[in-house]
Amino acid sequence: MVAGMALIGVGLLWATQAAHGHFWTSLLGPFFVTGLGTAFAFIPVSIAALAGVAENDAGLASGLLNTSQQLGGAIGVALASTVASAHLKTLLHQGHSASAALSGGFQWAFWVCGATALLAVPVTFLLIRRDELAKAVEAATHPDPALPAASNA
Repeated sequence: MVAGMALIGVGLLWATQAAHGHFWTSLLGPFFVTGLGTAFAFIPVSIAALAGVAENDAGLASGLLNTSQQLGGAIGVALASTVASAHLKTLLHQGHSASAALSGGFQWAFWVCGATALLAVPVTFLLIRRDELAKAVEAATHPDPALPAASNA
């Protein structure tokens, strides 16, 4: 989870350097890193959110997880577009060209999103359920003798 959030943050901050908007040279790398980070972040979040949930509550937990991800995404898009449009208007009023103002607005939006992702890294450590983690480590290091051992066949 931590590595994923760090990759998302680094990828978005790297995207702020795309001054001329050439996709293949300026944006493909940052978006690849951000996409890789998304996989490393969202899959562990799903696993952690559904771990330890009773079978009869799994549908409810999954629905709450999906709803929170959708709401978080909507709030993130709203925040990024507000930052981008506010900076776009500021640059236009200062006499910048429309393309330069648009690039500047997106650059600020990427800064905000990247900083938010990097701020999520230390928060991730606060959200780890240490008691469940300790139980998982204990179970992995001291397997239950009543369970059959895995075969090498």
